[in-house]
Amino acid sequence: MEDNGQGSFYQVQGGTLPLEAPTYVGREADEELYNFARSTHIYERVCYVLAPRQMGKSSLMVKTAQKLTEEGAICVQLNLHRLGSVESEKFLWFNILREICKGISIPNLNLLERLDFVWYKNQDIQPSVRFEEFLIEEILSKIEDKKLVIFIDEIQTLINWNLQDSFIGEIKALSDKKDKSPLTRLTFVLLGVAKPSDFVTKNYPLNVGIQIELSNLTGDCEPLRRGLDRVTKDPNEAAKLLDLILYWTGGQPFLTQVVCNLVISSPKLQEHSNLEEYVGKIVQTKIIKNWRKQDRNVHFQEIENYFIRGQTSGKLLKLKALALYHKILTSSSIRFKGFSEQWELIISGLVTKEEGFLKVTNPIYQQVFNLTWVREKQAFLQEDMMAEPIERIYNRDVFVLIDQSASMSLKDVGSNKSRWQQMEELVMGHVGQILTRRPKDNPDLKVCEEVAITTFNRRRFRGQIRQVSIPEQVRSLFLENNPDANTHIAPALRKCLENWFDGREKITLQDIQEGKSKGAFFIIYIDGGFDDLPEFKTLLKQTCAKIDDERIVKFIIIGLGLGKDINLKEFDDLEVNLQGDKDLYDEDCRVVVFEIEEDMDDIIELMQRHLQDSKDREEYRENLREGSRHKNG
Repeated sequence: MEDNGQGSFYQVQGGTLPLEAPTYVGREADEELYNFARSTHIYERVCYVLAPRQMGKSSLMVKTAQKLTEEGAICVQLNLHRLGSVESEKFLWFNILREICKGISIPNLNLLERLDFVWYKNQDIQPSVRFEEFLIEEILSKIEDKKLVIFIDEIQTLINWNLQDSFIGEIKALSDKKDKSPLTRLTFVLLGVAKPSDFVTKNYPLNVGIQIELSNLTGDCEPLRRGLDRVTKDPNEAAKLLDLILYWTGGQPFLTQVVCNLVISSPKLQEHSNLEEYVGKIVQTKIIKNWRKQDRNVHFQEIENYFIRGQTSGKLLKLKALALYHKILTSSSIRFKGFSEQWELIISGLVTKEEGFLKVTNPIYQQVFNLTWVREKQAFLQEDMMAEPIERIYNRDVFVLIDQSASMSLKDVGSNKSRWQQMEELVMGHVGQILTRRPKDNPDLKVCEEVAITTFNRRRFRGQIRQVSIPEQVRSLFLENNPDANTHIAPALRKCLENWFDGREKITLQDIQEGKSKGAFFIIYIDGGFDDLPEFKTLLKQTCAKIDDERIVKFIIIGLGLGKDINLKEFDDLEVNLQGDKDLYDEDCRVVVFEIEEDMDDIIELMQRHLQDSKDREEYRENLREGSRHKNG
């Protein structure tokens, strides 16, 4: 989906709408959430908004929080995904409290210091009990009569951590208590991309509070219509244009913004133009036709990824959902009965529930995610469920290379930390996930026992490769090194490759299968661009010549959006080999992926996805990363 870049009247880059955005359209959910959050609750202090991606959940949260704050309430917005990897109940509740404390200011009291003291003083008490007591005694009791609203976004992250049982249990306990008056001023708002059944655990169902449904856009949508004045000065014609856009998008919020932007970016309407043909042609040529190459905001790719990613144990349900979607495509609608596969389709965004029936959300989805697409994804899932061990991320060598160039000492506008300090937090979080994440279906597996980590900056390698077995060891590397010199990746990468090959001339698939060698990930964090890109390409080419299967080694380049200095085109071209060295790759060696850190969901998910983009899935591999995946420019 093409866009006209920054400066558009419409939101075309994805993410949360800015508070001042002129195109925010209020829905019934806005009023429901506002009324619930501002009320005093004797019990049922929780509501939840579960919806597909890019439906406006975060924008709804930000708008509601602003409105409540203006009325004197204290609002805390917490994103679980940004906590990194949380492996225990203790760290879950402690980190949630830390985020809450950061968002609250109490005169003459440093809440973070108080939390550290109280939390570690009472280590014999259950973490959830410590959480509750601190919330009541140290926060609610000291903010006088103010209402406290805690928004918790990305709650589906709890499932990845396998901590939904503890979380729902404590939230239910807080919601049910009637004997502690400070709790009447507390409200939790849970938001995420999840099905209600995801939170029906062995002990607690998600039956607390109320569910607020986030519907697609309907009605006149006046904020969106105003932007169409650039195409026509006739208000009736603008209204008709918006009706046609809503027909094509079904009112899907982000897609509607994108199509509105395409309309105002297209040639101006001529007198007596056929509006149906005008909008239809734009949608067909700039969205549906060759959609993978035009999906620069990865809106469609996210929907596809919902079905083809995830744990093997959940893929049978995805297959059932696709079979049901096939039926909806051929029969236009089916009755909603609450089956798991029906919820799977709803939360993917592909279908919408209306008056007790499920139907495809819009005509664009109907043409993009057609019967051919269904058959391809069904075949992909069936094959992936029988994937070889080489297509899994576990039992591998992992090398982390960190940009130590001089620009890392800079502080960006609005930040009190240097890029080097922010890099430290990012790398420590990722290393923690790599060292601790285990598959649910085989908890004995790990990615690796140690991560090899080093920095790069100069024309020759002057550092050392250290082995890190716990995330906290990352901090010493950052303390002992400071940003310096340029950005030469080749010397450090060459040293890491030598360590991996360990004197071997080649590493083959048979070596991996027989346990003689391990596959590897090289994760490279970059703040700008490589000063020695030709040498980097040469190393990749040499490495490709020494392996016989692309799944043996993967190079993941993570660009930091901190300073906005990333050369997006350079790295996209390197990844997909569009305009770079045509001799660098052949059909058996696609080993590089580039990702902007702000757009990443999860380092483990990225590593697994990169392996799934294998040589046996040519069409998926060729199109997965066509163009840049940069929602924030």
